[in-house]
Amino acid sequence: MKGRIARTLGAVAALATAVPTAAGAGTPSGRVYVTTLPSGADIWVDGTYVGRAPVLVDALFAGKHAISVTKSGWIVREAVVDVPAGGVAMSSVRLAPGAHGGPGGTGSILVRAMPAGATLALDGAALANPLGSTVAVSAGPHRLTLTTPRGPMTRGIDVYPDTVSAIVLQAVPSAGTSAVSAPAEDYLPTDDFSVNGDRVVIRYGGHVVVARVGDPSFRVDGTPTAYGSAPDVVAGRLYLPLPLLERLTGDTSKGR
Repeated sequence: MKGRIARTLGAVAALATAVPTAAGAGTPSGRVYVTTLPSGADIWVDGTYVGRAPVLVDALFAGKHAISVTKSGWIVREAVVDVPAGGVAMSSVRLAPGAHGGPGGTGSILVRAMPAGATLALDGAALANPLGSTVAVSAGPHRLTLTTPRGPMTRGIDVYPDTVSAIVLQAVPSAGTSAVSAPAEDYLPTDDFSVNGDRVVIRYGGHVVVARVGDPSFRVDGTPTAYGSAPDVVAGRLYLPLPLLERLTGDTSKGR
């Protein structure tokens, strides 16, 4: 099974290298909505970590994209999803329990890419020359902190015994460029936001946000603000740009 997991991760990495992720301006794009059973699994799209399921990822090139799903104590799963231009691809992944019921043994982390000039820490300890180096760690959950001039970004990763976990780290996105959305109910009380037709209204913590489904232009406390993704309703749940939710709640770690 170890060999099969390694081959699976290698195949996903190869596909991620061949397939671009973000669509440029004027390029038809689509979205993918990823759910897992059990929920809360870490999701990677084309080799880039995007959050924990359920998650909605926007601004993807129309076409095939590689999805990798990991969760401590469960077998790594991978899938290929075909994202339609202007539409939403649905990907639901059921995980199978791993041979290792919990953390134990040793695995390793390989950082394939990170921003120039950034520094990286593993579980709070600085890593010297991390790019391209394989770091042996105990199997189980770990935290990576990438620090750039724009600030720190922390990501969680589950390391599996006798398995190399390859990672691509990107700089902290600005509010106007992040294309990751999250369920509003995971951050806000359901009484504090509403959807009436395509109109979205949020009243929380003294803030008032008005937006429309499918439109990335928001009014936050009366000020026009643009985000990298638009409000959307998927499977009956309202999804909002993650930077907006973090701005309203001050929570930069939930769902990461």
